[in-house]
Amino acid sequence: MTTVIHGGTLIDGSGADPIARGVVVIENGVITAAGPESAVTVPSGAERLDASGRTVLPGFIDTHVHGTYRARDMRQHLLNTPTYNVLKSTEVLRETLACGITMARDMGGADAGFREAIAEGVIDGPRLQVSLGMISQTGGHGDYWVPAGMRIQKRAWLPNTVCDGVDEMRRMVREFLMRGADFIKICATGGITSITDSWDEPQFTIEEIKTAVSEATTKHKGVAVHAEGLAGIKNAVASGIHSLEHGWFIDEESIDQLLKHDTWWVPTLALVPLSVEHRKKNTAWASHQMGQEDVKDAQILSLMENQIPIWKEAVKRGVKIAMGTDQSHRLLVGENMKELRFMIDWLGMSEMEVIVASTTKAAECMGRSDVGALKAGCLADVLVVDGNPLDDITILEERERLHLVMKDGRAFTNRLSA
Repeated sequence: MTTVIHGGTLIDGSGADPIARGVVVIENGVITAAGPESAVTVPSGAERLDASGRTVLPGFIDTHVHGTYRARDMRQHLLNTPTYNVLKSTEVLRETLACGITMARDMGGADAGFREAIAEGVIDGPRLQVSLGMISQTGGHGDYWVPAGMRIQKRAWLPNTVCDGVDEMRRMVREFLMRGADFIKICATGGITSITDSWDEPQFTIEEIKTAVSEATTKHKGVAVHAEGLAGIKNAVASGIHSLEHGWFIDEESIDQLLKHDTWWVPTLALVPLSVEHRKKNTAWASHQMGQEDVKDAQILSLMENQIPIWKEAVKRGVKIAMGTDQSHRLLVGENMKELRFMIDWLGMSEMEVIVASTTKAAECMGRSDVGALKAGCLADVLVVDGNPLDDITILEERERLHLVMKDGRAFTNRLSA
């Protein structure tokens, strides 16, 4: 089966100038040609999709999601059966694909079964790389201990995620890799939603983090690290990690180290300001179970805004940026594209730079050269949007403007005429 998308303005994901009246030729789920209509031969008998007056882009990639369901009300979550939570997760994954995210890294929650079910077409969702869970020290950000004296297993299908010391870290990383993890996720600081720690305290020693990196490397895998506070950021980057997640409180020295180690930065900017904004509109949305989470968000937001100059400097100096949202049960399910405007406003990136960070650069962060671009040999992940995102990136947030969402050559959404 051959499909041709024609007539639209082509933004191929590489950062090159847009191509007016571009053509994309797709055969068996793979792009075989892409470029100006004057240079591309359209096979006879192909199915034709008219994108005239619209923009054609690669499918976007979110390198930081939590795609599995958890009820926001912890009391309700504890009453849900594991199968109910799995089935509710299919809604989360479907919405993520529907907004134009065709590939994602799941940072804790999805196991290999979710990845394979999507790959086989059992459920709809973005192509996944999975970490299984967030590895944490005792009392750390991924340790779901509560003052009642018990540990909550948020996703019953996942293994234990708490370890201490080099030997336990080695064993746990090996177990996660055995269970099918595509990469390892660990917590090097506390987090906003934690009960027993502070977001800015460092967690795990450099030796423990290096052990995780060493074990992952033996399987040709990388380590992504949750780190919000400065001390944890420095420990993580010094340990040779693959990607720094959040990393809001970087400083000049941190930028030097990110560049020295060629580390990816996934800043996940939108979640905190959108959480604060949402609470102002809907006070009932606040979670009673999360203690001081609402206060933490407001405090973090104020501190984040003070960091904008140093973030812009990091971008100017060439720190590698990949788009990620931290989509979770808290916020941003199906609204992943809202991250893009914060990358422009807070990182000082251009619209084209944001598109590249969400396509080819995000693919590079995930170790994939066959996605994220409209070029021959890449998997046919394609978006067609009304309007020009180079003039206004926020048009990508408007679901009604997405006339085509295609993954592997299969149209998930298609409102284009022949």
